[in-house]
Amino acid sequence: MRRKDREITDINEIVKIVSDCDVLHLGMSDNGIPYVVPVNFGFTCEGRELTFYVHCATSGKKIDILKSNPRVFLQLDCRHEIILGSQQKPCSFSFAYASVMAASRAQFIDDPQVKSTALNLIIGHCAKTEDEFTFPLQMLNKTCVIAFKAEDLSAKAHSIN
Repeated sequence: MRRKDREITDINEIVKIVSDCDVLHLGMSDNGIPYVVPVNFGFTCEGRELTFYVHCATSGKKIDILKSNPRVFLQLDCRHEIILGSQQKPCSFSFAYASVMAASRAQFIDDPQVKSTALNLIIGHCAKTEDEFTFPLQMLNKTCVIAFKAEDLSAKAHSIN
């Protein structure tokens, strides 16, 4: 990382950043052509290992790409705020942010209980709720849930202070 002064290595701070983010950008390669989709997500952290969960339909372009090439890149960012410059110091304009990035590999989840847990993590993160939901087996069978264990995790932030 070029800007070591902005690097974040504390896993607890990284988890706080991930908690503040609403969208995960899922970068894939479709026969050598980049393809990125924004997705809602849930996550867990065990030790220093972050695992992200997303859900989608059981068919479509994203599924086709992931089945042919499960290698992905994950990117999240939040805490956006303009840092104002001035007429006298136009180079002082900047942007505050926090971001997390990682390589990963798609892992399709088939077990209904694991799917249910992952869907509750997604709802919990997106809706900011601790409520637990029960999903009918028929709906679980129609829903694709994918896990992404973060590899080569990195994070950085730039704040106004």
